[in-house]
Amino acid sequence: MEPIVTMTTSTSIPPFDIDAYISRYDATSETRLQRLIFLAHQFHFHAAAAQQQQAAHAFDLAVSQMKSTGNYRRYLEEFGAAESSNRSEEHPPEMTSSPHRSKEQTLQQHPHPPRSPVIQHYMRYDPSFPAESKAAAQNQLEVLEGRLSTAQSHINKASIRTALLALGEFHWGRGELREGWRRVVRSRDYCMNGVQHSNVNLLLVEMSIDTKDWPNARDTIARAEHTVQGDSGDPLFPQKLRAANALVLLAEGKYYDAAKLFASVSLDLTNQFSSVLSAEDLAMYGALLGLATFDREKLHSLVIDGPFKGRLELVPAMRDALRHYSLAEYGQCISILQSSVRRDILLDIHLHAHVPVLLDMIRDRCIVQYFQPYSSVSLEKMGKVFGYNESDMEDIVANLIINGGVQGMSLGEGARINSLEKTLNVYSTSCVERKARRRARVKAAKMGINFVRNAEGLIMRVACLENGLVIQGGSGRSTRGSRARDAAGKQTSDRMATDVLDRSESDGSFSDDAMEVDEHGIANPNDF
Repeated sequence: MEPIVTMTTSTSIPPFDIDAYISRYDATSETRLQRLIFLAHQFHFHAAAAQQQQAAHAFDLAVSQMKSTGNYRRYLEEFGAAESSNRSEEHPPEMTSSPHRSKEQTLQQHPHPPRSPVIQHYMRYDPSFPAESKAAAQNQLEVLEGRLSTAQSHINKASIRTALLALGEFHWGRGELREGWRRVVRSRDYCMNGVQHSNVNLLLVEMSIDTKDWPNARDTIARAEHTVQGDSGDPLFPQKLRAANALVLLAEGKYYDAAKLFASVSLDLTNQFSSVLSAEDLAMYGALLGLATFDREKLHSLVIDGPFKGRLELVPAMRDALRHYSLAEYGQCISILQSSVRRDILLDIHLHAHVPVLLDMIRDRCIVQYFQPYSSVSLEKMGKVFGYNESDMEDIVANLIINGGVQGMSLGEGARINSLEKTLNVYSTSCVERKARRRARVKAAKMGINFVRNAEGLIMRVACLENGLVIQGGSGRSTRGSRARDAAGKQTSDRMATDVLDRSESDGSFSDDAMEVDEHGIANPNDF
């Protein structure tokens, strides 16, 4: 299989530390296991020996977690011995596409089957682990089912809720994600206070995110916001919901809304939500999305100078990129994003599918702001600033002109590319307005000319009919045609006269571009 992503291997960038990265997440959480497997698959598709060693280390950590939690199903899935129990895993993380990218673009980047048992390249299959874990799980399941039956027979709501939650966590820990989610949903009907409702809803949000069921996650968040008011028992409960909602918006490609939510998450929320997001994730997501979607004023108020700036110390590379952007040093900003930041976000399970779109948005925003003080800029010099050759820079600028710029910003209404001199020029507002008025007047004049021609043609046709004049198309000579008498006794022609003007227009005798008219018309379009 060909590489999924292209990661920078510059010696100036420190190697990716898997242990430090994965320690941010809860030791038994599903997101930790998914991130380890994702990292292993990403590193596997790089020929460098260091990357292969990191893939082996990631697989080793993942298998250790599987064995500690008894997750034999995921173990079998990785070795290709079982089908996925989660519908979202039919397309694993490396195949997930951004909403802003077409299905064809995704297939071009990933032309091969999405999942192959690459783990076999790094470790041998242990048949004893699935067999022993399955037997132990069956015994534990019987005990938990017995507790549920006993609680239901006594009609004890608290015991039923506890038994269902225990069954949900049991299935979840063994990779039976859909069954675990179903058990937890049932327990929601037996909650009796705000604390219980908040715990169950938060667990459902976490499960929906792990299964990539974004619509269900959004509905659960909305339900939790309306049903759980001030008695959740967790002061950070609203902040956790806000962070989860921002993650859902990111997955749906609503970058601006996601950026506002990430930037508004309280600094009190750090690693208390590590089963879904770490403090570093909140910092990276908020800063990157803000840089891609906010204008300069909002970026300073919400990210650079606002309370969110306290999180930027956790992501020094992103902090430096924001600093260069703030100082209008756009070349340095793009350089940092394309090197260390790009490497890190390509290895993020939630961000990697959105990397091309987000980096292009940031680049376009930098280009627009770079050009704003000028009326004419050389494409060659602009390309050197942003790291592109002249041809690529021309294509990028052309797309910006066609698309009207980026969100809330444009190159200017009069921005045009001079292909001969290879420059980007912008005309003044008065010049653009004058040309628009001129085009409107010329268009109105042409409409008047066409109206006069049509009116004259109708009058001539009526006159020909009244006088019985017939013009034959082939001979070009006017003759008297056969006549008949109407009810009043007058002679009428049984043939319609051909409109001379209509025929001359159809063969090109009159051109819409020809502005030579009489004294009531227009002599020269340049007069406008």
